[in-house]
Amino acid sequence: MTQTSASSRMSRGSVARLLIQFSLPATLGMVASALYNIVDRLFIGRFTGADGLAAVGLTFPLTVFVIAAGSLVGVGAASQISRFLGEGRTRAAERALGNALAVMTVFSVLFTLLALLRLDGLVRALGATSALFAQTRVYTKILLWGLPFNLLAFAMNAMIRAEGFPRVAMWSMFIGAAANVFLDWLLIVVLNMGVAGAALGTSVAQAASFAWCALFYLRRQGTLRVSSVSLRPDRAILTEMLLVGLSPFLMELFYTFSMMLFNNIAGSHGGDLALSAIGIFFCLDNLIYLPVFGIGEGLQPIVGYNFGAHQSNRVRQAVHCAIMMSTAYFAVSFVCAEVFTRGMIGLFTSGNEPLIALTARAMRIGYIGMPFAAAGIVASSAFLAIGRSGLSLFLNFCRQGLLFLPALLVLPRLMGLDGAWSCFIVVDAGGGLVGALLLWKFWNVFAGEHREEGARQTVFAFNK
Repeated sequence: MTQTSASSRMSRGSVARLLIQFSLPATLGMVASALYNIVDRLFIGRFTGADGLAAVGLTFPLTVFVIAAGSLVGVGAASQISRFLGEGRTRAAERALGNALAVMTVFSVLFTLLALLRLDGLVRALGATSALFAQTRVYTKILLWGLPFNLLAFAMNAMIRAEGFPRVAMWSMFIGAAANVFLDWLLIVVLNMGVAGAALGTSVAQAASFAWCALFYLRRQGTLRVSSVSLRPDRAILTEMLLVGLSPFLMELFYTFSMMLFNNIAGSHGGDLALSAIGIFFCLDNLIYLPVFGIGEGLQPIVGYNFGAHQSNRVRQAVHCAIMMSTAYFAVSFVCAEVFTRGMIGLFTSGNEPLIALTARAMRIGYIGMPFAAAGIVASSAFLAIGRSGLSLFLNFCRQGLLFLPALLVLPRLMGLDGAWSCFIVVDAGGGLVGALLLWKFWNVFAGEHREEGARQTVFAFNK
């Protein structure tokens, strides 16, 4: 397949088949990315114990922050690239790519230095108790050194997919995940380095993922080229990029602080055992929910390209397919999570019956709203793809601000630790409802555009 056909194929053929072709690599890549945390917890839980598992779990908000920062630049640039390519503006797409790489490099280095300078305060803010402080600090400090590679790899993955090369992006995740598994085994099991070995393995694996993405551009395998001209700041490009990426950034950033608050509240009601349960819960939560986010990632270049090419009917078809696929997946996942709960938890710990029982209760309560979450996730991805970041921001603010935070502040007071798990029901069900309402408006807008395009074509044919 030529470089030109790699992007132009988004305007031809079956939308359902195209969505699968783009979503499957994105989903596999995101699942592979999630294996960073999963593998760390598997090895730590088995070979270090519950305290190490809790310490690693406390750093989950830092992982979410990486997604937030990567989304601010990566998602915004990917939306621009797919739309510019759909409009035939290759030079503009190259400027978006170059500006994104420059901004992400500067930001990642500055943030890493600031976080290392304020490391103790960061560890306390993550919710580490005195018993968990030392291990959490060690893991966080080493993890921060790999953060620039993680951020750049995340952003480049989104832009590589936007060019029409989802398999290349997928392989960067697989390479990082495979390296992480091997390094965790070597550093934790063989060398007995504990949480320090888990963090070091993750950081080195992230550097390997970054190297794969960098080689894609250095070898000029894609449509776009990185040059000194494209790296030069372009005010218009950067402004639009950051505005489009602002919605997922604020969503994930708010989610970061919400998870830090969640750690503190759950810890106050359930102690260190609850923090260990949180580590397992969010690890499995990532594994279950990320495929739907992968569908959203696969949807974005298709929607963005066809929106730029003024093919509104294909935009609507793609969104409809994404909703159906996501809803079906969530329905099956909900049943599996309810039936095989203890077996899934048993991967992370053996013989610790109080931890298994507490985590099982968390999953059975927290996943009740799962089947209703699809519309909200798909709607957010679709709005970002067409550059309507305001709608995406509003939807995500409803999910994380108007729904999750009030529930987190109220339900644990009324129901204790069960109230903390119940917050996720509110987010999934409420967010799905808001997403469905916004998508109803989305359908009407694009149906109107499609009718207007058909009318213009009819008038043109008559006049001709």
